[in-house]
Amino acid sequence: MQHLLAKYGQIADLLEEEEQAFRDLASVKREYPAGSSIVTSELEDPDQLFIVEEGRLFASQELPNGQRAITRLYFPGDIMGTANIPFERATQSITANTAAVIYVFPRRNLVNAFTQLPRVAAVFYTFAALENAILNDRLVSIGRTRGRARLASLLLEISARENLTTKGDASSCNPMLTQEQMGDAIGLTVVQVNRLFKEMTDAGLIRRDSGKIEFLDKHGLEELGQFRDRYHDLDIDWFKTEF
Repeated sequence: MQHLLAKYGQIADLLEEEEQAFRDLASVKREYPAGSSIVTSELEDPDQLFIVEEGRLFASQELPNGQRAITRLYFPGDIMGTANIPFERATQSITANTAAVIYVFPRRNLVNAFTQLPRVAAVFYTFAALENAILNDRLVSIGRTRGRARLASLLLEISARENLTTKGDASSCNPMLTQEQMGDAIGLTVVQVNRLFKEMTDAGLIRRDSGKIEFLDKHGLEELGQFRDRYHDLDIDWFKTEF
């Protein structure tokens, strides 16, 4: 739970009872090997929500033509399955891209936490809105920018997400995605992604080393990808108000 508490603690100094409310959600822990399907779209009752303790996962939707669109990337500290809350059937599949450790809890438990502790609801809502803003940025990128800009923006998004709770090296990222999966996230083919990586390497923007991608010119990448780090845009003044 340390990743989730560190993430939420960035926008509000959580009280002891608020931290305990999040810990109480994490009563059932499960481990999944890489490639496991956690939720299958349209087939499962989306009653369960998930807290990522370890590993990387993604949400996706299968298209009628057999192609796949990856819509969300999940990192330690994220709560998964929120997009499915209002529906009788899951709208997205969730897949473990690496070995993962996950806490599972029924969505009705949120009602108790939200009713008793309004700031818990406010923090939860803030990060749900943040995820939506990030997804919106990616949709705009896919619809209105070229492939190189899309890939640059994706790499910077991954770096920002990686370092949110660990305060690691913001000048690199470890996508833990295949080139095919990256293409599924930004609307490109694996051939296009491979070519764009070569172009960006030749241009001196990045260097690749055993899966890790070093940003040699981060400012250039940010300009290319028209990237905004939404995590740094958060307005948290309203959390200082009494609830």
